[in-house]
Formats: sequence, C-alpha cells, structure tokens
Amino acid sequence: MALIKKQEVKELVLWIEGVSGMVQHKWSEKAKGMMRDKHAGIKTKNRDKRDPENECKQAAYIGKESGKFGVPADAIKACIINAAHKDIGIEKTMVRKSLFIVGEDFDVTEEGRELCIMDTDDPIMREDTVRVGQGGTDLRYRPEFRNWRVKVGIEVDGDSIPEETLLNLIDRAGFGCGLGEMRPEKGGGNGRFRVDYSVPIKTRKRKVA
Repeated sequence: MALIKKQEVKELVLWIEGVSGMVQHKWSEKAKGMMRDKHAGIKTKNRDKRDPENECKQAAYIGKESGKFGVPADAIKACIINAAHKDIGIEKTMVRKSLFIVGEDFDVTEEGRELCIMDTDDPIMREDTVRVGQGGTDLRYRPEFRNWRVKVGIEVDGDSIPEETLLNLIDRAGFGCGLGEMRPEKGGGNGRFRVDYSVPIKTRKRKVA
C-alpha cells in the first residue's frame, strides 16, 4: 500500500480592499417571519408604516460582541469558489474542499453567522426599486459601504492550491464575482475588491497528520 504524504496546510492573513461600494441585505427577523407565515399558509398583512432608517440598519451585518459591521465568512468563501473554473486551471470542487475562512477578527451575528469585521466608514442609505412577485415592484432600503476593507484569515491546502494561485484567484473573485447585492456575479458592479498588497501578507505552515 502506498504511503500518503502528510498534508501541508498553510494559514494566510491578508486584507481585501473594496474598489466599488458594497451593498448589504441581511434578512430581518420580521421579513423571515413573514416568509415562514406565507409558507405555512398563514395570511399576513403588510400595511405597517415603513421606517427606512430602521430597515437600512436591519439589512447590515453587525457583530454581536463588537457592534461593528462585518462580511459573512461564508460569503467570502463562496465568492472565491465561484471565481474558480476548470478553464483557468482550478475547479470549483477543488477550492470548496481545500480552503476555509478562519478566525481573524471574527465575530458573529445575533443568529450566530460568522463575520469578518470590516474597517469601514459608516454606510449611506440606499433606496432601490426592486421587482417582487409577478411583475410587482417595491422599495428596499439598504446600507452601502463606500470605503471598506476586510482582514481575512484563510486556511488552505498548500498541496492543492499554491499561495500565488490562491492570491490570483482572490483577485479574480473580487474583479468578476464580488460581495453583497448587485455584485458583478449578478449583473451589477457593486462589491468589487482586490488583495491589498500594501499590507504584508502573513503566512504560516503547519503539518497535519
């Protein structure tokens, strides 16, 4: 039986910086409750007076402990995975099982979703017209972060994804996929980012049995 080589895991800590505004839209507890009622066949009325400022605040991801704005760690991973493609030499399935976002300035939302905390100015409130249901329209009030960056800790299988490949993939993710609402992946231009090479990238290797 062939001896399998020990896995080499590399840990990187880097910053990504926004090159376009990021718009967030976290579902509020009220909105999720209305959806649950709808799926359960419970008739609901939606005639409450709108509070744009509160709706905007509720749409942001905020750390439970720090009270700071953040980006969901799973959204960052999904963004990197979606940038991968066999035509550029790395498949999505390989990235999915070889890369994890790990605790580096982590916090969690009230619901327990892990966040990478942002270094950002306060957001502005956007008012956007969106399509709902069968041809209907509605207004959405969401936060847009104009100047933002995020420190990201990444644990990666160094045998599967070399460091240079990973950094290039992250830049591709920021260019063509993006984070948040109306991002390039969904036909928009928001939420684009790049690796901030002005900040030294920290790396550490460790052997895994």
